[in-house]
Amino acid sequence: MTTELSDSLVQIWVTGWARTHGYEVRDEGGVHSARLGPDSDEWEYVVFDPEETELRKLAAAVDKSPTRLLTVIAEPDSDIMGAKEVDGLEMISDEEKLMVVDMGTQDVEDPITPETYTTSREDFDGWVLFTVHQGENVAARGRMAVVDDYVILDRIYTSPDYRRQGLGTFVTRALLAIAHEHDVSWGLLVANADGQELYEYLGWTHLGDVHVFGAPGAEDRRRPSHSQIDEEISQ
Repeated sequence: MTTELSDSLVQIWVTGWARTHGYEVRDEGGVHSARLGPDSDEWEYVVFDPEETELRKLAAAVDKSPTRLLTVIAEPDSDIMGAKEVDGLEMISDEEKLMVVDMGTQDVEDPITPETYTTSREDFDGWVLFTVHQGENVAARGRMAVVDDYVILDRIYTSPDYRRQGLGTFVTRALLAIAHEHDVSWGLLVANADGQELYEYLGWTHLGDVHVFGAPGAEDRRRPSHSQIDEEISQ
């Protein structure tokens, strides 16, 4: 079984990712826009391998505000993936990868909780939060949403004091086990450089590159969604 990188696949990822963040989503042709809230000017425009005309139009919209971002997802050999700037927009991130896994290769059963830890699951409107605790401390956490026959994982994060204990692997497997409660065929996530080795070990495949651009002054606006960090436990 295989799945191909396409606009429809990018739209599925945006829908699931936005759902775990509570973002508003608008789809207009090949542009998938996410907004932090109904009264916010903080927009992120996500596109798949855009043509030059479309790219310039989006760049003009993003350049109006340092609170906006342009995210381009494409094959590694796409011309746009060699650009360090787009019509005055500066590259913020080029290390991330869109990854996919065949859910038929993943465990259906819940993984065994490591000793001294407990877990909790919270179900929200269209997404699930899974948390690993040690006593009163949050050790690790991750989120997932199901869109069509895809499960989208996001914000899988281990607190600094609990790293290198296999909790990232545990959270990923636990989320995929929860996803098997639905009729899902594929998993999607965006991984940063640190997470790619873990996900490859778990059977995930690099599907496309993710480049983020912003107006000058936006360099420090790395989104939690793009670094897989959960702000609530990252301090």
